[in-house]
Amino acid sequence: MTLIQFMYAAADDDCCCEPECCEGDGEFFDEDDFVVLTDTETGEEYSFILVDNFDFEDATYCVLIEPDDIDEEEVSLFFMKLVESDDGEEVLVGLDEDEDDRVFAAYEKYMDEQDESEFEEN
Repeated sequence: MTLIQFMYAAADDDCCCEPECCEGDGEFFDEDDFVVLTDTETGEEYSFILVDNFDFEDATYCVLIEPDDIDEEEVSLFFMKLVESDDGEEVLVGLDEDEDDRVFAAYEKYMDEQDESEFEEN
């Protein structure tokens, strides 16, 4: 299992992970929604937008998308488990294929329930 350390991207980073670079008028995401994942084995960094999180099977999962996908009609969702490392830091852990499938199905159900409750409120 590869641990990926996660941290919020600083607002002054020189990359396209700054809010104004991806969101236009600041309407959808603020800088707290941007995360940089660092692979602890290679040191390589990856920028994502944290769009949601939810609890499933006694764990918290984060839903990430790539900043370049923000204007696309369809986006790829990346699911990662939020866990506490041995030194007390919060880290995101990649999922194996079986867990990813279960989490994706649970997230679809969760979103359907959210849509239904919004519809009932209106």
